[in-house]
Amino acid sequence: MDTGNLKRIIAEGESVEVEFKQSFHSVQEIARIISSFANTQGGLLFLGLKDNGTIEGIKENLDIVQQKISQANSIIHPAPLTNIEIHTLEHKKIILITVHKADSSVFHSVEGEIYVRLGSTVQKLEGQSIVEFLRNRQILLFEESLEFSASLKDIGENKVKEYLNLRKQTDYLQNHSVQDFLLSKKLVSFQPDVKLKSAALLFFAKDPQSFFPYSLIKLVRFDGIEPIKVLAYEEAKGNLPQIIDHAVNFTRRFIAKEFVITETKRKEIPFLPEDAIREAIINAVAHRDYFNKNEIQLSIFDDRVEITNPGGLPEGMSPELLGSLSIQRNPKIYQLLKDYAYMEGIGSGISKIRRLMKENKLSDPEFTITKDFFRLILRLRKGKEAVPSLELTKRQINIIDYLKKNKKIKSKECAAINKISNPTAVKELTGLEKNGLIQKIGTYRGAYYILKEH
Repeated sequence: MDTGNLKRIIAEGESVEVEFKQSFHSVQEIARIISSFANTQGGLLFLGLKDNGTIEGIKENLDIVQQKISQANSIIHPAPLTNIEIHTLEHKKIILITVHKADSSVFHSVEGEIYVRLGSTVQKLEGQSIVEFLRNRQILLFEESLEFSASLKDIGENKVKEYLNLRKQTDYLQNHSVQDFLLSKKLVSFQPDVKLKSAALLFFAKDPQSFFPYSLIKLVRFDGIEPIKVLAYEEAKGNLPQIIDHAVNFTRRFIAKEFVITETKRKEIPFLPEDAIREAIINAVAHRDYFNKNEIQLSIFDDRVEITNPGGLPEGMSPELLGSLSIQRNPKIYQLLKDYAYMEGIGSGISKIRRLMKENKLSDPEFTITKDFFRLILRLRKGKEAVPSLELTKRQINIIDYLKKNKKIKSKECAAINKISNPTAVKELTGLEKNGLIQKIGTYRGAYYILKEH
């Protein structure tokens, strides 16, 4: 590093990436500083400077100091990548140790302890902070954790067969066991006997919720635009593919729709594209924090759909990068969902949702993100209200067909074409009127019905 850059860095003072030491106090102290840099963003350790940046210079023999630095590096496990430079400033010798940031899947410890940079200080991690650090580094993964209460008897062979059929390996179990299959997918561990990993249970257990009760989706249809009155409530349970399919089917039934009559059939067009909702559900299942004991919730209102899943953004991800970068909190779950043809590609989920909303002339998806949860909001077209998804009966189709040809119909004509009683005919006509498909004109005996103009 040239003298100009050195002076500029020193003038800016200590920070998360810069620390000054007047002298080499102890091997342990320098080891803690170096490891904290490596575990955070990397950094620069200057020896021969006071805390305020005043240049004091190294008073000890430079060769001895460099040997001590090597000793400090040797008690860090694994040893981080460093560079040592000797510079002369104001006619005084200083040492600059450049510490490179650790790979995202690695952490460095000193005598079994983990240190990170917090501002311009060295912080030892303890308790839950260690867990969070390891999880953010994807060193501690839920899907790789072992479920010691589970055994091979808890695996549903039919679920394994479904997966194999999708992968065009229908004859696999003729020559291999279920254990062979799980071993080939790295879903088991030997300790020393067979232990199932959590990912195996989420996909192939007979009853995944008996091990992880929160691995489900709460499905709610609210009346209006506030979460007050519940019109429908279900829980999507089973393995991950099953809960995805259940949630998608729920939205088909309760998402607002508009109706277009073509010939004698009523075509239903959702006010939100189904593929966008499906992608949102898949993303929630694939990227949720499974260490968190809360459930995913899908809430349908008259004006929007909200999907809330446990866990904020993983380390390295920001709201600005959503849709352009994929950081997988659960890489094995992601891969298995891809095998099931749920995932199309890296980082494509959010971008696909945005594209689908734009193509349907809807507003961009909205995000509410905290440390503990991630919420995606998809808004319906303004002014649209939910309409129950009902199929026309054969009699109602006959009525619509008659109206297309004859413009109007009375109850006695309805009874004749459907070969039913007059009270039953009135009931069929009333049903079509309530659905907004026909309009009643007049009262009593002179009343008749016409098609509504839409």
